[in-house]
Amino acid sequence: MRKIILFVALFLFAIVCKAQNDAVPTVPTGINWLPEGENVRAGAILVPENHDEPEGRQIQISYIVIKAKDSISAEYPMIFFSGGPGGNSLNQGMIGFLLEHLMRKNRDIILFDQRGIGYSSGLPDMSFAAFDIMAKDADEKEELALTTSMILEYKKKCEELNISPEYYNSIQNAKDVGLLFKHLGYEKYNLFGGSYGTRIARIVQDMFPEYIHSSVLDSPSTLNSDFLLSRLDSYSLALDRIFEYCENDADCKSQYPRLKEDYFKAISILGQKPLAVVMKDSINVTINAQDGIYLLRRLLYQSNSRQKAPELIKAFIEGGGQVINEVLEFEYELTGGLNLTMLLSVEKYENFNTDNTEEVILENYKKYPLIPVKLGFFDAFYIAGMNWHSNDLPMKERKFMDSEVPTLIFVNRFDPVTPPKNGVLFLENLANGTLLILDEGGHGGGNQECKDLVMINFMNNPNAKLDVSCLNLYTE
Repeated sequence: MRKIILFVALFLFAIVCKAQNDAVPTVPTGINWLPEGENVRAGAILVPENHDEPEGRQIQISYIVIKAKDSISAEYPMIFFSGGPGGNSLNQGMIGFLLEHLMRKNRDIILFDQRGIGYSSGLPDMSFAAFDIMAKDADEKEELALTTSMILEYKKKCEELNISPEYYNSIQNAKDVGLLFKHLGYEKYNLFGGSYGTRIARIVQDMFPEYIHSSVLDSPSTLNSDFLLSRLDSYSLALDRIFEYCENDADCKSQYPRLKEDYFKAISILGQKPLAVVMKDSINVTINAQDGIYLLRRLLYQSNSRQKAPELIKAFIEGGGQVINEVLEFEYELTGGLNLTMLLSVEKYENFNTDNTEEVILENYKKYPLIPVKLGFFDAFYIAGMNWHSNDLPMKERKFMDSEVPTLIFVNRFDPVTPPKNGVLFLENLANGTLLILDEGGHGGGNQECKDLVMINFMNNPNAKLDVSCLNLYTE
């Protein structure tokens, strides 16, 4: 259950509205775990790997429809866009969770694995290979060499399988969804995207506005940010807010009177003497300075980050603590649910800037005194990933179009990856948009029961005045 809630929190989630074709399609290969009965059905469609060459190589997009409890409901269905990029949706735990979800009372729920992920012609996945690199006691130079070697290995695997990673991106993804809309046959859809899923959903509502009834975007991921530099900025901002919170909270201040100083002390200690940890009884992990920053940033994804971040900093100083194993296991769970090869394919196309040489990157680090060493994993992944494929979305096209689709945006004030300013940027092109900044920690999450009610009411009537009184809103 913890993994299901974690997944939903990170990656978020009438007769005229019902699908016109109720025939049960062929179950995609490997999905043999569906519950019996008529509540859930699975299917697949074939789409071009490159939509600009419709007669070329075809790939499979697999989906599952969870039928509404009220079989004669007139509410439009909700389609879920997973985060990452690289997060899968079609898994047994998620289906079981959504079968009991309030969202299903009056509407069908549609899940699909995006291209390159899970049951949709999945790419060979380098996720655990990357985790193994993080677990080694490798300095910044060694980590870059290992990451470069890993990426070259998986590039060769794709070539051997006749896969073209340059076509695995949000634009092609969105065109897949357009074909899925037609295949499923509903009149209109409610979009719900979490994290990276907000980017795809936002592109979908630009490409296919005639199909969209409403759009809910939780933790907005922009199309014009930089994969590495934006993470430096958002991590620094979130960490500074944690320090500010602790300074002004009596309990935190009492326990951690010099939290900011302790942070720098912890990174220094890890740089001089990396910390050896055994997780899950058999996995050896060595945490050095850049890993320490990486793991602290990962911990900030959690809703209780304001309480746990000081605890992790203290554990780094003291050389151990249960919170270290907790954040490592959290990272490992995310690794298992994320296709890192797909993430690289998407971000190389949309959020890499080939003008950012190592020298340019080093200059940018100087803007962030809270990041005294390179950001573990992301720095090496960005530099090594520049050669993953040669397809880049032109800079002038890295933007969303003006949209009149009713759109509701959630973002948390302490989010370390999609900060509140992302919500402001999303709002700029929305004629009918509402931005809710929550005074919450973590990436997504918060009062999920309340958020679900707000989302359902919005999807039911997106043009009505919205009751948000149960939310913990932040107002400057």
